[in-house]
Amino acid sequence: MGRGKYLVNTLKKSNEKIGTTIICTFSRRIFVPFFFAAFNKMILPKAGLHLIIYDTTEDEPLKDALMQELEFCFHGFKSVRFYKSYLKGKGNIIGSGNEQFKKSKLQNIWSMWCRMKRMIKTETFFVLEDDTICPPNAFMRLMGLLQRDSRIGFVTAIETGRHAYPWLPVRLGVHKVKMRGMKVLERRSFPPDTQGVRSIDAAGVYCFAARTAAYLDGFKGYDPVSLKVPFFALDNVLTWNIKQHGWRVYADFSTWCAHLEASSARIIAFGKDQAVEQADIWIPSCNNYSSGVEVKKRGQKARRLQVRKVAQSFSLDGTDDLPEIPEELRVKNRKNWRNKIPKEAFDKPSNIGIDLMDGPHPDSPYS
Repeated sequence: MGRGKYLVNTLKKSNEKIGTTIICTFSRRIFVPFFFAAFNKMILPKAGLHLIIYDTTEDEPLKDALMQELEFCFHGFKSVRFYKSYLKGKGNIIGSGNEQFKKSKLQNIWSMWCRMKRMIKTETFFVLEDDTICPPNAFMRLMGLLQRDSRIGFVTAIETGRHAYPWLPVRLGVHKVKMRGMKVLERRSFPPDTQGVRSIDAAGVYCFAARTAAYLDGFKGYDPVSLKVPFFALDNVLTWNIKQHGWRVYADFSTWCAHLEASSARIIAFGKDQAVEQADIWIPSCNNYSSGVEVKKRGQKARRLQVRKVAQSFSLDGTDDLPEIPEELRVKNRKNWRNKIPKEAFDKPSNIGIDLMDGPHPDSPYS
């Protein structure tokens, strides 16, 4: 199909720079009802928000599902834009770098990020991905922290990785990194028991608040194709580059999200109980990375299970007979998916204190 276009656009030139932009990105139809069940519970100052729904695919059923949600969910926003890219879907490329960048899904992701630079007209913005289930206060919390200091450019919630097996460990999406230029030499995730608001080197881009100027700085000198950035670090290098341009980058360990994985006929929600500290290390002699190595403490005792608790899984059609899934959480009718996101799908925000900041500035509109 042809180039991308707006299917809905109510943005007005007169107020496009007023308020904040919130962007929800989609590539999988299966997550739509679960995403919006959580989105509708979020505390959002809609009158001051420009909403962008970004569909990265050419999938017509996904477009139809998003259009249906628009009818129910998006009254009250300052403006609403629904953009569809009409890009063909691409797969994962495993390897030392992005030797086949344009054939992998990274090309579509990079294309979206570059277009977002032109879409965002406000000084600040907030992003949510379709497989991220965040707590209701995520926007108010992260945006409040961002407004605390004009030198803060990026504040992220906490989310883990994901895969098809709910009993295998994953890492957090926030990291300390060692770099040589823009080459990742080592990436180490924070321990899952970290508390407070922490300065970080790099992060994923699943649920965050940012200043537009900081986001634009992240693209300066960053060409992932020529640099052959590893598949796992496309977003990490972008956020690391934001910090290199003088902005402060933080992670809020009191705002936990669930990361959804579609596996066969089930959705798996990964969170804190499945997380361990992991590292990826560049091995020159192999021209590749050793990825997902657990960082163990000296004298660490062997665990009976690799995770503290098997990730919550639930059936899409109600036929799952797993005893740990309560009957009321099973989806028996696809028409009733709305508001069926299980409470267990994400960790509730804890009441831990903030060691670097005391919360939103009292004069902030998000306090």
